Amino acid sequence: MIKGKEIILRYVQASELDSLITLINDPELKGEFVRALLKSPARFKKDFEANSFSTENSELFVIADHSNSILGVIGHFITVPYSSARELGFSIFTQENRNKGIASEAVKILTQYLFENIPINRVQICMATEHKACEKVALNCGFKKEGVLRGSIFVRGEFLDTYVYSTLRSEYKII
Repeated sequence: MIKGKEIILRYVQASELDSLITLINDPELKGEFVRALLKSPARFKKDFEANSFSTENSELFVIADHSNSILGVIGHFITVPYSSARELGFSIFTQENRNKGIASEAVKILTQYLFENIPINRVQICMATEHKACEKVALNCGFKKEGVLRGSIFVRGEFLDTYVYSTLRSEYKII
């Protein structure tokens, strides 16, 4: 468990797999800049059984409040085989929990956790160029814009450009 001021990041529990897959697959909770692909409940459970969504190359955490209610998810993963850098992906499930700093706190504490525990030099966040909320999170967390990847993600029938934001170990301010 990784504790923040307002939230905790923790591993997914077996008892919450059904509710979590329902939240992850709800198109209204995904927003307009996230791929609408559905996750198979059977595959989701099989992946959980195999490794509890935690491997050397990736992990998925629940974002929960201090009463243990699920607010969203955040994960990190290696994007290319020649680099140890990690990319973060996150989602806050309900509109009422957005714009409260929850995603920013989750990004900050996961980034700190990664730099303190894994020999990596870089953490990055990629988002559709129109995804202003995600860009705000990256900026709030001290990530720097590096550039644009043209036509790099396929969302709802079209290819979108993405911004790449990153922070390096030497730049990151421990919270």
